[in-house]
Amino acid sequence: MHPILLATALILGPVQPNAAIHQPAGPDLTPGPRGLIRCATPAVSRDEADAVQSQLRTFALRRTDQAFRLTIPVAFHVITCNGQGNVPQSQIDAQIRELNSAYRGSGFSFVLSSVDRTESCQWFSQLTGSGVEKKAKQALAIDPAHHLNVYTADLGHNLLGWSYFPQSFPEDSYLHGVVIHFGTLPGGFLAPYDLGGTLDHESGHYLGLFHTFQGGCTAPGDYIDDTPFEASPAFGCPIGRNTCPQPGDDPIRNYMDYTDDACYSEFTGDQAARMQAIVQAYRPSLFGAALAQAGTVPAAAAQQVARADGAAPGLAFRGVWPNPFSQATTLGFALPRSGPVSLKLYNVAGEQAAVLVDGVLPAGEQTIALRAGALRPGMYFAALRYGGEVVTRSVILLP
Repeated sequence: MHPILLATALILGPVQPNAAIHQPAGPDLTPGPRGLIRCATPAVSRDEADAVQSQLRTFALRRTDQAFRLTIPVAFHVITCNGQGNVPQSQIDAQIRELNSAYRGSGFSFVLSSVDRTESCQWFSQLTGSGVEKKAKQALAIDPAHHLNVYTADLGHNLLGWSYFPQSFPEDSYLHGVVIHFGTLPGGFLAPYDLGGTLDHESGHYLGLFHTFQGGCTAPGDYIDDTPFEASPAFGCPIGRNTCPQPGDDPIRNYMDYTDDACYSEFTGDQAARMQAIVQAYRPSLFGAALAQAGTVPAAAAQQVARADGAAPGLAFRGVWPNPFSQATTLGFALPRSGPVSLKLYNVAGEQAAVLVDGVLPAGEQTIALRAGALRPGMYFAALRYGGEVVTRSVILLP
């Protein structure tokens, strides 16, 4: 078995006998120009894809009345070997600009939060799901629940990059993030994949999108209504290519196809809606990072939010029950001593939606009721402030 396919099998786990109707196809490793392989993101089975779709319907988050805006902090990890791969800051900055250009109009934006450089020939060449990938990510990942971690290296087997889907691991798993060949950054040497399109493509997977040729000409395809069906990946920029009997030419300019970087130009409206819904259902902690970046939560609080137990020292935010809710829910927290407390609700745009507590409370367990009232359905964040500490929790109001 090809090593990448073996790694994929290990990630997805064994197929159970009663779940054999839909089998995972594995990543599409069809080589493009110069023998380069566009993407090694592990594929998902039809059953898993359907389960995600069912989850999105359950949360009813495809459309909300709130304007969706999410800024994702990017932690950039440059892995080198004897100096090779040590991309300059100018290329990293250009890649962030390219990422923001690609996602303009989708509701997503990206801000570079950190850059670190690691000299390790052992980590410089790696494959999807390999022990090398796991060791490198475990050592380098920065707060995966609240950051997009991007790793640049030489990779192996002519791979350009890969990612994992949001449902694949818990939010705080170090395996989340994107791995790309350092030669794919803008100004790189892997033409025609040298304009930054690899990170655009893999970030689409990171946010829950499938390839445009997912499922071929068979419904539901890539689970996106406004991308025409496509039988197989496209290479170059073949205008007018049409590989399926359904209406519409193949979406060769879509960032989730395999065409050249220069051919890429669009995410569709339904793709943007899916990414928004996926993040709200599977990666809500990204909103906590966005609030901190926007200044709604003080920057110093970012470390508090990042704690594994979700609580700042001396302060315990128990959670929200039920969550999601439709009419009323309860927020619980515990104070180590009496003091001033602020508990406010913000929407995904960082705008204050409600003040639940603003005053002195006694030490001990506290419960605060939240009623839907005039709130619009969608995602909110409760920010609890106490003694200079801030902890956030996502709150979902169903229609």
